[in-house]
Amino acid sequence: MKKAAIKDHENLLKVFVILLDYRIIKKDLVTAWADSILTREDESEYVFIELSTSTNVDETIQILNRNSTNADTEIASRAILGILHHMLQDEKVTLKTVFQVATHLSYEERLTSDEQFLLYHYDEYIELNLNESYETLRLFKTNFLDFLSIYKDFRLDNDDSWPAINEKIKGDLEIKLQPI
Repeated sequence: MKKAAIKDHENLLKVFVILLDYRIIKKDLVTAWADSILTREDESEYVFIELSTSTNVDETIQILNRNSTNADTEIASRAILGILHHMLQDEKVTLKTVFQVATHLSYEERLTSDEQFLLYHYDEYIELNLNESYETLRLFKTNFLDFLSIYKDFRLDNDDSWPAINEKIKGDLEIKLQPI
């Protein structure tokens, strides 16, 4: 059986870093992921043990950062948007937190300028229009969810498919962004 390699999961590790940093996920999720690799592999790299036994969030983030230096930030950013889409629909994250992460991602130079603009614009809108009517905010949230739905194929449990999903999205992106 092939030895589990941490480099095969660099994009997921980068996603974990950002989601942990914003306290969207708990360290236990990363620990459980590392444990699942350790239990199904005969032999694994030591970093999986480090992640499995890390004692706090900061230590976990350090390990993840150290091992995700070659992550594809375009894929990781789009994966985060897809994951946030699912979490927002399942009410596992607040809209405000999603906007904070969206602003962070709006500075990601690997995304298209349209994606960057929309991500930044959404956060700017919510900051400037907190006193809008309920209906306006509801419509805005609906539009934001429509935007995030572009990335819905990205999930935490399918990181091995992220490169293919990203290529498919890149091909459809201009068409999907037009109505938004």
